[in-house]
This record gives sequence, C-alpha cells and structure tokens, in this order.
Amino acid sequence: MEAFIAARAPIPVSFAPVAVANAAHESHGRGSTGSAATASVALLCAIGSSRGRRNATERRIALARRRPPAKVARQVCHRSCHGGEHLSPERKQELEAICQKIATPGKGITATDEGPGTIGGRFENVGVENTEEHRRIYRQMLYDTPGINNYLSAAILDPETMYQKDDDGVPFPQALEKRNIIPGVKPHLKVYELPGCPGDTVMQGLDSLAQRCKEYKAAGAKFAKWRSPLQISRWGPSRLAIEANMNDLARYALICQDEGLVPIVEPDIVMKGEHDLETAMAVNIEVQSTLYKAMLEHGVYMEGTILKTNLVNPGLSCDTDYSVEEIAMANTAVLRRTMPVAIRGVNFLSGGQTLEGAAARLNAINQVKNRMGRMPWNISFSWSWALQAPLLDLCKGKGGKIPLKEMSELYLQELAIASAAAQGKYKEGIPPEVIREDEEVKKKDADEPTKEAEAKKEEPRKDEKKEEPKKEAEAKKEEPKKEEKKEEPKKDAEAKKEEPKKEEKKEESKEAEAKKEEPKKEEKKEEPKKEAEAKKEEPKKEEKKEEPKKEAEAKKEEPKKEGREEPRGQKEEPKKEERQGRTEEGGRGQEGRAKEGREEGRTKKEVRGQEGRAKEGREEGRTQEGGRGQEGRAKEGREEGRTE
Repeated sequence: MEAFIAARAPIPVSFAPVAVANAAHESHGRGSTGSAATASVALLCAIGSSRGRRNATERRIALARRRPPAKVARQVCHRSCHGGEHLSPERKQELEAICQKIATPGKGITATDEGPGTIGGRFENVGVENTEEHRRIYRQMLYDTPGINNYLSAAILDPETMYQKDDDGVPFPQALEKRNIIPGVKPHLKVYELPGCPGDTVMQGLDSLAQRCKEYKAAGAKFAKWRSPLQISRWGPSRLAIEANMNDLARYALICQDEGLVPIVEPDIVMKGEHDLETAMAVNIEVQSTLYKAMLEHGVYMEGTILKTNLVNPGLSCDTDYSVEEIAMANTAVLRRTMPVAIRGVNFLSGGQTLEGAAARLNAINQVKNRMGRMPWNISFSWSWALQAPLLDLCKGKGGKIPLKEMSELYLQELAIASAAAQGKYKEGIPPEVIREDEEVKKKDADEPTKEAEAKKEEPRKDEKKEEPKKEAEAKKEEPKKEEKKEEPKKDAEAKKEEPKKEEKKEESKEAEAKKEEPKKEEKKEEPKKEAEAKKEEPKKEEKKEEPKKEAEAKKEEPKKEGREEPRGQKEEPKKEERQGRTEEGGRGQEGRAKEGREEGRTKKEVRGQEGRAKEGREEGRTQEGGRGQEGRAKEGREEGRTE
C-alpha cells in the first residue's frame, strides 16, 4: 500500500524512464513480489503521465486550429525581428524622410547637447560665468550664423535649449527649421556604474522616456540621440555591460519610433586606455554586432535609424603610433563587417580629438570609401568638442565677455573643414573655401529673381494699400480719362481699317460706272457701221431683181466689190486695235489707282480688267461672225440671180 501511495506522485514525462529504473532498483532487496508490484505501479504512473501530457498537447493544437487566421497572423507579427510591423506606413515614410535629410552628402550634425553642468565647466575654464543667458546667446550663435546650412543637416539640442528662444522670440527648434536644419534632442539622463563591474556603466532614463519624447516632439524635435559609453580596460568591457547597454539602446530606439522620433543610437567606446588598434577593432565589432542584433530582436525599423559612433582609435596611452591610413582601414573594416545596409548614414563623434585630427581621420575614411566603392552609407561628422574648443579659446582674456562675432567667423571656417572631410576633399594646411551665404539664398539667386527685385515689385502694391481715401477719389476721376485714352487708339485703328474699305468701295463704283459707259460707247460706235452696212445691202437687193442681162456686169463688178470690202476689213482692224488700246489704257489707269491703294485692290482691278478684255474679245468674235454671215448671204443671192 505504501508503494502504491508513493507511486501516485505526478512524474513528468521526461523523468518517466528514470522513475521506473529507480523503482526497480529500490525493490531489488525487498523480494520478487514487492519488486514486481513496485515496478508495475511505477510503469503505469509513467504511462499515465505521458498520456496526460500528450492529451494536453493535442488539446492545444486543436484550439489553435479553431482560432481565426487573423489572430494567428497578429501573433506572428509580434515575434522578434518583425522590423517595425507595429508602425503605420505613414510613420515609416516620415522616419525615412528625416533619415534621408540627416544623411545628406557633405553635411553633418553639430552636437550642442551639453548639459548646464558640462557647458558650465567649459565656460569657467575660459573665464565666462555660467548663466542661462550666456548659454542662450552662445547657442544662438551656433544656430544663426549665416551660411551654416551649407554644411549642417541637423543639430542636437539639450532639453534646456529646446525651450529657449532667440532674440526675435522664435524657439530654437523653429529657428533651425527655417534654415533647413533638423532639430533633435538628447533624452537620456545620467550614467551610473554597474555594481560588481568596476569601470562598466549604463545610461539611465528609460523610465518615462515615452512621455518625454511626446513633449519633445510637441516642442519641435524630429529625432533623438542616446549615448551609451563603454571603456576598454584589462577586464572590460564585460559581456554584461555590453548586453545591458545595447539592449537599452534597442528599447530606446523602439520607443522613439513609436512616438514619431528618429532614434540616433550612439555606442561610445571612449579613448582612455592603453589598448592598441587591433584590440579596438575587436571590441567595436563585438559591441556593434550586439547592438544590431538587439535592435532586430526588439523589432526596430532599421531604415528609420542613424548610427553615431566613435572612431576606431588606439588608446590615448598606447605606445604604438598608427598612420591615418591605418586608422581609416580599421574603421571601414568594422563598418563592412557589422553595419546593416538598411541604415542610411553613420556620423562619427570627435571623442576629445582636435579639429585637425578628427578631420584628417574622417577625410581618410571617405577616401577609402570612394576608392573601394563597397560602402553604401553616408559617412559624416557629429562633433561637439572638435568644433567648440577653438571657439571657447577666443573668450580667454576678454573679461568674461563672449566675442560672438569672432566666434561666428571661426565657426563657419570649421564647418567648411568638416564638410570637406565628409567628402574626402580635405587637404591639411589648405583651408577650404567658405560659403558665407545661406543655401536658400544661393538657390534663389540661381533659379529665381533676387529678393530685392521682388521687394521692389511689392513696394508699389504696399503704397497703394496705404493711400488715403482722397487719392482713391482722384483715381476714380482719372479712370474715365484713362478709358478715353485707351479708346482713342482703338478708334484710330478702326478708322485706319475703314479707310481702305472706303477707297475700295469708291473704286468699285467707278469701275461699275465705267463698265456701264463702255457698252454705250460701243453702241454709238456700232450704229454708223450698221447704217453703212444697211446702205451697202440695198443695192445688193436691187441687183437680185435685175435681169440676167446684167449678169455680165455683175461679174465684172464682183472683183471691184471684193476689192472694196478688203479695205473695209482693213479699216475695221485699226478700229479694233484702237479699242484694245483704249481698254489697255483704261487698265493701266486702273492699275495706277490700285498702286495708290492696297494690294487687294490691285488684284481685284486686274481681274476685272481681264474680264473686260474677254467681253470685248467676245463682241469682236460676234461682229466677225456677223460679217461672215452677211458675206454668205450675198453669195447665195448671187447664185440665185445666176440661176434665174
């Protein structure tokens, strides 16, 4: 009974064979009966537990099959490495657009996110009192220097600076956006040392990060930047420190994207230490590969992120000297081995280097990139100390005053050097050409009229708006006069158009009268001809009635009459020629008149003259046919007389 009760304890399936073996071993010294009973009970318990496990698994499978497909798909999306499936297409497009502007070739980021304590220490070192107003006017110089937008694509602000304003009362984020510079913010708090891990730290600030991101977004921020510092030492950084910091960066990136801010992730391996370049390469590869793995597992949308990292350098206390080319090859190797191509750009921090040193290394990296052609990222700068250290040196010996004008001129020269290095065009000792005009002004000068010309065009409009009501009354009085003046040229033009029409009408009336008179003249000329022909025909009729005796005389007279008819025909021919000459003279006269008029009149007159000539030709043909008909009749009369 004891064996049976003991065997009732639930045994997991995985431990069933072990339980059977133990039961058999324990019963070995109790006798055959006890051993057999104990072993059988243990076996039955193991089988029962396995059946229960199998039945539970089958029930879960059946339950999953009965679920709708949508819930299953939603569960799949919430697995790791989902790549921002929780973000809307509009949010992804917004994040990518900001990343694209930050990664503009030849432009970089000015890092002005030092807290009041950090910037205060820098002020004290050069004799400037650390006050909020001093911090404000100093940051204002960094944001409103003319020409900086030719070299800067973004600026990182401290939370204090996010809510400060320039002299015109415009908040700094909006003032930067007017210059086409994207404003961002530093949302993290302070570092603290991991207990039990000397030298290893983590950054604080994940608690309430979502709420702070909402406030920064409402204030005008477009991106955020989180720094996780690590240090190479004899024992570190430890694996715990690397994973803790990279997981924090991944969580920060996930929260920022959910609130509409582009996350700039910054793993910063500081330059302190004695490590060589090879050790620096190994640690940077381990850190960055861990970072990207954590970001992917958290479901961060990689296309909507930017990397800001340290330059791979040997420790400051390293005994080995490395050339700029060797350091450039080490940095490009780390990027090729770890950095996803989905990320658009990497911006190197200066990490305590001088402007010349940071520019030389960044320039060499870009030259290697341009030569190899296998790196799709925009490699640029995100500098604080390298740019600001020379500016703060100008404050020394000024009695606590900040020489803003001198700082502004030097600041623009430094940005020109940084931009040249970001393109691989920096030459040490040869300062690049500085563009002091804003980028927007250059574009307008090239594509559009200048602002001065536009202002001149707008001046009369403004003056008209400011005119007194008296001038408006005068303008109303002048309106009818202006309308009359406008109508006068219209009337003159219409009168000019009507003049040729009138001349054409006069000429047409003259031509019509001439046509009417021409047939009358011809009729008058034809009447005496007809009378003469009638007189000639009378004796012919009398001859028909003459006796046959006079046939001989008629025969004798025929040649005479024929001889007389010939000169008549000859006389008629010169008359016809005279008529033709007259018509030609008339046509010429008409042509002379047409020359005085327009070309349209000329063509009309010529056509009409031709029609008149054609009519005369027809009349001549008729007269000739009539003469031929008379001659034929006379011949017929003669023949009849002969027969008689």
